[in-house]
Amino acid sequence: MPEANRVSHQTTHRLRFNDTDKLGHVNNAVFAVMLEQGRSELLFEAGLPMGEGPQAVVIVRLELDFVAEMRWPGEVLIDTVVTRLGGKSFNFRQTLASGGVLCARADTVLVVMDRTTGKSVPIDPWRDALAVWQDPAREVRQEARQAP
Repeated sequence: MPEANRVSHQTTHRLRFNDTDKLGHVNNAVFAVMLEQGRSELLFEAGLPMGEGPQAVVIVRLELDFVAEMRWPGEVLIDTVVTRLGGKSFNFRQTLASGGVLCARADTVLVVMDRTTGKSVPIDPWRDALAVWQDPAREVRQEARQAP
């Protein structure tokens, strides 16, 4: 179980040479893999369904902004925060930083899906575990960003 009032979940990824493209930049697809690593570790710690079983966590939306290039060698800090807990969905805000430089930020919407029906299910059984990493201030900023 995660530590109470933790707010941000952090993990690191050590860049590999094969993460780079022909220009020496970390390939854009690797950014998505690193974001998945951060999400997966948080979901595992929160006790959400991972792997086999009647339910699975699925992404229904991913918005990824590339802010700065990333180069090998180095380590990447993956920071993940819950920005919204809905009835059947929840949102993450993630950042990737290397060498103290913000390289990417992403907003993700996820649902827990029943594998038999293919339908989303209420997140109530995991709400308290996810709330440990919720930052209400980020939810307000995200809503303001989406306002017309």
